[in-house]
Amino acid sequence: MLRACRAMCFPAPVSDEPPRGTDRIALGVATGWVLLRNRDYRRNLLFGTTLFCLVCVFCGAVFFGDWLTTRPIAFVLYWMSCFLLASFVLILAVYDLFRVRRDHRKRMRELDRELEKAAEEARRIVAEEQSGKGQG
Repeated sequence: MLRACRAMCFPAPVSDEPPRGTDRIALGVATGWVLLRNRDYRRNLLFGTTLFCLVCVFCGAVFFGDWLTTRPIAFVLYWMSCFLLASFVLILAVYDLFRVRRDHRKRMRELDRELEKAAEEARRIVAEEQSGKGQG
């Protein structure tokens, strides 16, 4: 009995081999898809990357400034990574803008349909009341 219960609660893994590279890629793509499709996750990602970018720029200018100016390769790599991070933030912000506009248009269409249904029902009720008054 205990063995059957343990087997139900803790099933054996399908395979004991470590995940392959394609599994990791698929997991990364799925995670990215969820982050981009969910508005709250997307906004949190945008906030976090913006904050991280600001911290990187501040640290590069204040704390690492003297060290980076003496090492040209480190200087280029550091500021290029800051530039790429800032570019990612801008691309994500533009994507968020387009998604918000698209979601707003979709919601407006849904509200127009609901309003049209309500107006049609109101016209039907008014027509029924007028036909009832005409007979009585």
